[in-house]
Amino acid sequence: MKKVFVVLSIMILAISLFVSPIFAADNNSPELQNGVLLYTFKNNIFSYKFQVEYKDADGDLPRYMFAFINGSRREMIKVDITDNNSKDGIMYILILDEDELFKLAPKAKEWDIEYWFRTNDGKGPVITKMSKLFALDTESMGLSTSNSGGGGGEGGPSSSGCGCGK
Repeated sequence: MKKVFVVLSIMILAISLFVSPIFAADNNSPELQNGVLLYTFKNNIFSYKFQVEYKDADGDLPRYMFAFINGSRREMIKVDITDNNSKDGIMYILILDEDELFKLAPKAKEWDIEYWFRTNDGKGPVITKMSKLFALDTESMGLSTSNSGGGGGEGGPSSSGCGCGK
């Protein structure tokens, strides 16, 4: 009886050692895409929006989503609270006014900010590369970037393509 117990114990251990890596290999790491720091300027006040898209081929939701600004961790929120489809991407944002950002990054006044994003789907962390890039948030400012290089004929009375007269 003792031999049967030992043989069964060894078989269970051997099976678990071979099966565990197979199940673990089925996980695809999530991706953080299009991470950016957008800024707007309205009424002589700057505001800032850190934005990143979370995608997971397995459909796993993130356990957390953080933006690290000059090493300081801040939690991000979903743009659409009802969006749970991580296979097609979930957009996360962190909005800060200039005073909040300047507390985290005093050199932000000179446009010197380092940031990156971090998440975890429950199976391991994913971190983006550090970035210092800024982009004007033309959408939230109501600006159009179409024909910004000129040359379009649909700009109204002006033939420069600037969109004048629309």
